Amino acid sequence: MQTVQNKIKGFQLTAIHFTKELKAIFTDSGALLILIGAVVIYPIIYSIGYYNEVMTDIKIAVVDQDHSEASRKYTAMIDASSELEVVYKPLDLVSAENLFMTNKLSGVILIPKNFGKNVLSGKQANVAVYADASYFLKYRNTILASTYSNAYFSGGISVLHYMAEGQSFQQAQISSDPLPAYTHILYNPSSGYGSFVMPGVILVIFQQTLLIGIGLLGGSFSESKASPFILLKQKRRKEIIPYLTGKTGAYIFISLLNIAYAIILVHHWFKYPDKASIPDVLMLMFPFLLSTIFLGIGVSTLFKHRESALIFMVFLSPIALFLSGLSWPASSIPQWLVLLSKLMPSTTVIPAYLRLRTMGVSLTDVKSEMIFMYIQAAVYLTLTLVYFFIKTGKKSRKA
Repeated sequence: MQTVQNKIKGFQLTAIHFTKELKAIFTDSGALLILIGAVVIYPIIYSIGYYNEVMTDIKIAVVDQDHSEASRKYTAMIDASSELEVVYKPLDLVSAENLFMTNKLSGVILIPKNFGKNVLSGKQANVAVYADASYFLKYRNTILASTYSNAYFSGGISVLHYMAEGQSFQQAQISSDPLPAYTHILYNPSSGYGSFVMPGVILVIFQQTLLIGIGLLGGSFSESKASPFILLKQKRRKEIIPYLTGKTGAYIFISLLNIAYAIILVHHWFKYPDKASIPDVLMLMFPFLLSTIFLGIGVSTLFKHRESALIFMVFLSPIALFLSGLSWPASSIPQWLVLLSKLMPSTTVIPAYLRLRTMGVSLTDVKSEMIFMYIQAAVYLTLTLVYFFIKTGKKSRKA
């Protein structure tokens, strides 16, 4: 009977702390803005920003020093590509450089003299491509579009030459390209930047807003000098687990609302690649939320002031994004940084989430990542429990 009463008391304490934490969240405008407002606004703003998915019509200049029919056809082919738009045709390279330096261009293509003559005589003809590598996406598109245009232009010349030698059109096509490559773009057919980056960024937003929100409330609570417990000092150790369970439950409740919005609705609105079922996504998200919340609760005990939590967590945000492997592959990051990045749950969940949601693998295929996050959550929970047991033990002895 005593055991049943203790269980009831534990459930009551859990419910009390769950309610207290929710009340603390909804009465703190700063925490409310971070935990809910930021998750509502950031994914939408970022998704709208990347809505076009690919960069088109990058402004370039073509310096045509040949003025032949072949050079005009080549220029028209460059202009017809979706990636580039020929907006200037300066007379020389110096004029093109001046336009580039005044930020009116992102690239320049130079067609030298005798371009047409070399093409017609079967000699090798060259063009020079100047691309702005300080902006990687512009550089990539400029190089890709000019490379494809060169390939098509060269192919057309080869076909004409072979046909002049007596081959049929089909034979000339095969002779000009004896080893064609058929490219299959998997999982992100449009090669869209938003489809590539946003699913992972949303998880980083989840993690950082949770950490900042929990830290803010933890710092505020430390400033108040109040005790998080409601039992007498001698019995507070029995309240630690209900306290942490109630607190964790409150953040999971808030996170489920955010998941329903950002991971289901926003994902659907912007048509990001989605080959996973919602139950599978939720099963992957659960250990991620647990490890993030336990990490947040543990770290929040270190803050004595609200501002300290905000500054520290915001400081961590770009590091968490960089080490997540989204902006740069983890395989190309120094090993010690990769190991350090494992402290953040986002580093583990993002590759698993992308494989599950974009590639359509099963939960079994991301089992190792899920186990790692459960272990991570257990470690953070244990450290937090040890902290509260030590803290409540000291206060009990003083009493």
